[in-house]
Parts: sequence; structure tokens; C-alpha cells
Amino acid sequence: MVSFRTTFLALAGAIAVSADYWVDPNTVLLQDRMAWCNDQRSVCPILCLQTTTDKPRDNSCDAEKLTYGCVCSDGKQPNITEYTLTLPYHVCTRWGTDCVADCGSDNDCSYRCRAEHPCGAQNPTPVNATSSTTVEATQTSTPTNQVYDGFGTDSQGSSEPKNTAGALRFGDSFGLAVVAGGLFAGFAMLL
Repeated sequence: MVSFRTTFLALAGAIAVSADYWVDPNTVLLQDRMAWCNDQRSVCPILCLQTTTDKPRDNSCDAEKLTYGCVCSDGKQPNITEYTLTLPYHVCTRWGTDCVADCGSDNDCSYRCRAEHPCGAQNPTPVNATSSTTVEATQTSTPTNQVYDGFGTDSQGSSEPKNTAGALRFGDSFGLAVVAGGLFAGFAMLL
């Protein structure tokens, strides 16, 4: 039997789209709304993997009304508005497109439509996060006067790779010079 709490969470999720941005569903092609719902139903289980491996209790989306539900099996509900490719994301981007269209040729207005109303992943909060921690950097035993020659060894002759990027860049350049020189010599012999 479905509990009152689960029903309440599902209803809260279903009206969440209208809490942020709203577009008239009739102004969006049905095939677009159906694609938005497919995205929503694909994202919900992925977000629920942060706290559980089971299927979500509610993973619904109504393309006719532009409503959705996403309740994980453990009862947690991720803040869908913080993620990309969710129904709120699509509604928000459509709202921004409509806002820009309403601005006409006013570039400042068009800019504000997008800049002041970002959609999707800005700084998502994981649903399983309980507190934040700070990791302090520690000093390693590497000498501060270390010199790297760029060829994968340090100035003391250690064979431990240190900076192989310089050696790779040198190899790329040298290899190109060898190939170009070979082609030039080949053409010179033909003449």
C-alpha cells in the first residue's frame, strides 16, 4: 500500500516544474514534450543511484501536462531542477527561448533572459551529501628546488618519470621533421 508520504512526495515532484518556470504545454509540439519526458525518465534512475541501487518508486512524466515525479526507492527525492536533461531543464530552456522572442531586437533584454535565468546543472547538490569536509594540502618530501629537464627524469638523474609531456612534444616535433626530411629527400632523388 502506498503511504501518504510517498503520495505527497510524488505530487510535490509533479508540480515542481511550475514552481520554477512555466510554459503552456500547448505551445510546445507534442513530440518535443514526449522527448523531454523520455529524458526525464532516463535521468531519474541515474540520480537515484546516488543513494540506492533499486528502481525509483516513482519515475513518471506526463507529456500532456508537463508534470513529472521522481522519488527514489529509499524515499529521497533529488532536486531535479539542479540537473540537465530533466523536465524542468527543458521547460526552463523553452521559457528562455520564449523570453528572448518577446524581447524583439532589445539585446540587453535577450541577454538578461539567459544570464539571469540559467537552466540545469549549475551546482548540483548530491542527495547523499550530509556534510561538507575540507581536505588540507600537505607538503610532500619532494625538494622545493627540484629542476626538471622535460625528458622524463629530474636533474639528479632519477629514472622516475617526472615530466614526460616535454619529451612527447619533442618527439612529435622531431618525428615530423624526420618524415618531412624523408619526403623532401625522396622528391630530390626523383629529379
